[in-house]
Amino acid sequence: MALKDSELGEILLAQSYVSEEELKIAKKAAKDRKMELFSILMEKGLLTQSLYEQALAEHYKLPFYDIAETPPSPELIAKLPEEVAREYHAIVVKHAGNSLTVATSDPGEPTLEEAVRLNFEQDEVTMPKKDGKETKAKKTKKTKAKPKKSGGLFSSKKAEASKQFGGKITFVFTAQENIESSLHHFRKPLATRFQQIIEQQGKVAPEILGEILDDAIELRASDIHFEPQEDIVVVRFRVDGVLHEAGRIPREHYEGVVNRVKIESNMRIDEHFAAQDGAIRHKNEAGTMDIRVNIVPVVDGEKIVMRLLAAYVRTLSLADLGFTEEAQAVLEKAAQKPFGMILTTGPTGSGKSTTLSALMKMRNQPDINISTIEDPVEYKIRGVNHIQVNAKANLTFASGLRALVRQDPDVILVGEIRDGETADISINAALTGHLLFSTLHANDAATAVPRLLDMNVEPFLMASTLEVIIGQRLVRRICPDCRYSYSVSASSAKSMFAGAAKFFKGSKKVTLYKGKGCESCGGTGYKGRVGIYELLEITPEIENLIINRATSADINAHARKKGMKLMFEDGFTKALSGLTTLEELLRVAAPPAIIFSKKRAKK
Repeated sequence: MALKDSELGEILLAQSYVSEEELKIAKKAAKDRKMELFSILMEKGLLTQSLYEQALAEHYKLPFYDIAETPPSPELIAKLPEEVAREYHAIVVKHAGNSLTVATSDPGEPTLEEAVRLNFEQDEVTMPKKDGKETKAKKTKKTKAKPKKSGGLFSSKKAEASKQFGGKITFVFTAQENIESSLHHFRKPLATRFQQIIEQQGKVAPEILGEILDDAIELRASDIHFEPQEDIVVVRFRVDGVLHEAGRIPREHYEGVVNRVKIESNMRIDEHFAAQDGAIRHKNEAGTMDIRVNIVPVVDGEKIVMRLLAAYVRTLSLADLGFTEEAQAVLEKAAQKPFGMILTTGPTGSGKSTTLSALMKMRNQPDINISTIEDPVEYKIRGVNHIQVNAKANLTFASGLRALVRQDPDVILVGEIRDGETADISINAALTGHLLFSTLHANDAATAVPRLLDMNVEPFLMASTLEVIIGQRLVRRICPDCRYSYSVSASSAKSMFAGAAKFFKGSKKVTLYKGKGCESCGGTGYKGRVGIYELLEITPEIENLIINRATSADINAHARKKGMKLMFEDGFTKALSGLTTLEELLRVAAPPAIIFSKKRAKK
């Protein structure tokens, strides 16, 4: 149950989670920046999700139950009908004999206990002795029984004692998102639901699309792919950066789904041979999700890709994204400068926009004018002026940026530097008193330099404007619910990848981590992602290398001598600390031994 800012402040203050001064400062920042108090407290490090949940538990005078640490079995979750569990935000987490433990995020609901007693599906229970013999009553499934909500907890007429749970019920508190994530056990496979929708002969396309979107949101998917083939359409979800098949749509119903997507995302339904972009705002019980849509024609039809933009990303800080304290200090210093350029590099889906969003939040103050030009606008931030690129109206990155500079913003974000014209205007904006953030497609931080040179940016201008270049990738986190450690010998560790010997030098035994695979992570052993980074600070020595058109390898070699850690090295540290696995790291990043040969190192 969402709390108002005033209620949250009172709860945190009463439980001594924040001081009066801290709360006063946070409330002022929330008002000035037009953000929720919760987001400001999270950003300032005064509150974490765990502390927030514990504070609410103390407020309701209930024990706190961590579902992530002790997830209930599907059998326990199924003991309350789905509609009851969703309406009352409650699930059964323990059942032993005549005792029941129910986790809820809404303990203030007056009819909660009665609803549980009326709807709890009981197992076989031993009845009182009759003629010296014990008899057993078999469990029976019941349809949802709703108590009246008007007159208090026990205002409605009681069901017969034999049909309701008569034992002790203990309520514990957990967050609503934990309840929602546990209810995925009720959902049948997409293929089964598709068939049911088709057999009902109702509105097939809207219902199929709704089921797909709800599943994707529940499974924390970042992308949905609709891939038409000759006789079937495959639906795949990208979860934690990896694609998984989710279901298949019969070919005869796919055209209706495509048209539905086009209508909802404001595209032309009569256009079948050109790429189109649009956006959908999808609402369900879990909340509202902004979705970016792209459709391109392929040989067997029209392929749809949807990017799901999770709202929580807007609240993430640099620490949440996986930056070390040292890296945070470098970025915070660069982001507070009055002019210059900060670039993030990496492939599509590597978290570049999220990093820039975290940096923008640091500068988002009432006395700072921040404007962005993006294609598309992904995360809307209050207090920031967002411009959407529109090629049909001749509003490109270059033309939009040229007009934007005339409005005298303090901070400018350019969604992506794609061509020489945009690069040239960006460099000049950074030279003339503006702080500019942007992204660039490059393999690593140092490769951004030859990429800009290839766009005909003058090296002396580049050296004068660049402050920091960030190279990044995303790796999957090990699932915290099924993580375990194991040891390998040093010799085995050194054979894992080229150049491993120098990483495991002096070690006899090496402790690594993996995930076994559980219900919480869908059997993958991974849940969520974290960034691995490298920060190239533009020092006077690096400026000279840029001016002399040095190669990316030469720039990297010099920066490493001065202490720069490469993405692989940052990821290796995270693997040793149990955040990710070595296998996952090798999947997305190359070891330094592959990048720098012994011959180059001698030079």
